[in-house]
Amino acid sequence: MDKFDQTFQGLLRMSPSEFSSQIVSLKGMCPCPGCPTYTDCSRKAKEILFCAIGGSFNCITQDLGCICPTCPVARNLGLTHDRFCLRGGEMTQRYKENLR
Repeated sequence: MDKFDQTFQGLLRMSPSEFSSQIVSLKGMCPCPGCPTYTDCSRKAKEILFCAIGGSFNCITQDLGCICPTCPVARNLGLTHDRFCLRGGEMTQRYKENLR
């Protein structure tokens, strides 16, 4: 079990209020708004923390660069993928990877 799996299991054991607090904390560390791919549409829709919550719903359609590899959230959670805004969260990308 890698760091992401351990973290995810820990999140599942949290109470709803603990989980919400953790998400707020992660959002505070999230550098997505500084990414070249992040758009005004995403800002207005308050889209953030794509690695955990999932990809952009309709705001981000072009890859203009990626800062995910330098992200403190990705490092803290043990994430192994990137371009979460376009490709979906870590769990989604791992699932798709296992389908191949």
